[in-house]
Amino acid sequence: MEFRLPELGEGVNEGELVKWRVKEGESVRDDQPLCEVMTDKATIEIPSPFSGKIVQLVAKEGEIVKVHQLMVVAEVSGSKVAAPAAAHAPAPTAAPAKATSPAPAASVATPPAAAAPVSGDVLASPATRKAAREKGIDLGRVRGSGPHGRVLLADLEQSLSAAPASATKSFAAGSVERTAIRGMRKKISEKMRQSKDKAAHFTYVEEADATELVKLRSKAKLIAEKKGIKLTYLPFILKAMVAALKQHPRINSTVDEAAQEILTHHTFNISLSVQTEDGLTVPVIKHVEQKSIFELAREIADVVDRARKKKLTMEDFQGSTITLTNAGSIGGLFATPVINHPEVAILGFNKIFRKPVVVNRNGRERLAIRDWTYFSMSLDHRIIDGAEAAEFMKTFIEYIENPGLLLLETL
Repeated sequence: MEFRLPELGEGVNEGELVKWRVKEGESVRDDQPLCEVMTDKATIEIPSPFSGKIVQLVAKEGEIVKVHQLMVVAEVSGSKVAAPAAAHAPAPTAAPAKATSPAPAASVATPPAAAAPVSGDVLASPATRKAAREKGIDLGRVRGSGPHGRVLLADLEQSLSAAPASATKSFAAGSVERTAIRGMRKKISEKMRQSKDKAAHFTYVEEADATELVKLRSKAKLIAEKKGIKLTYLPFILKAMVAALKQHPRINSTVDEAAQEILTHHTFNISLSVQTEDGLTVPVIKHVEQKSIFELAREIADVVDRARKKKLTMEDFQGSTITLTNAGSIGGLFATPVINHPEVAILGFNKIFRKPVVVNRNGRERLAIRDWTYFSMSLDHRIIDGAEAAEFMKTFIEYIENPGLLLLETL
């Protein structure tokens, strides 16, 4: 029988074959992991839909594989299927990333057997490519010891250990490193270009006195720690977003381009931008309106952990109605985030910092040190007018500055 790459999720047409979990000649059972495929959203483990013997692994590790493309030829239930001719094997649609060091002084010496560049595309996992880039190693000059000449992390270490003491891992002045745009970075690039092509972006920025939010979070953090929960500001921001979106529902919308319709959602599924070693990913926190601060904190911690361990599933990315992006832990006053198309809005949460401000108490002005922050929101001007954005932000900031009001949302 022939096994072809199954559907990977809505809008996902291809993926990078990261790793085979089986070998040719090996017997497999139904639902046993066959391989790992990386899409723009997640690394997915593909299970076997059959029990039998692997005749041929047609697709190669590192190859970009299309949905319905032939992956495996197998012998099942006594029926023998001849392996296809080599000419029928699908060719990669994109060349794997390759780190190059054009200047001889910048290259790392390799064992004599690998002195000349290996012809053709280099097979290597994303982790190996990343390690090679960091170490300044040209993968084309490393002999791979894995299946089909695949370069392994151990091969990089051997390459470094074989280098003479005088060799350097730094790049020479004027050298250029080329890395193919593929995998998650390719999909991020396509998604951002699509969003910029479709949505008419504008960004609205507002400042907020976060002093009361900082106090509330500090008190709640002590309770959370006793429950084994890591409490950040994000659950409070999510709840404030929902409270404001209920009063300004059109901002919680998506656009159906084909039908030319606005879909206003009354369920609040908020995508959360998570930075991983492979790039930015946006899993969804669903039904935020139904969850407590502590429940959201647990779910956020779980989602972030699984994102960084490449354990997210396609279900984690479906149904988003608006996105929250957070660079506050890194810094920056504000930014102009790109909308997560087909949504119409994305909210940026930036750093909280201490600053002197003029406060008014009972008609008297005085100078005080307050916790301050900025929120930046990009919106689709085709759907949302500036006044509507300003009204939403005004409502949202009120909940940030008076977080006790969020308790009223649960009554």
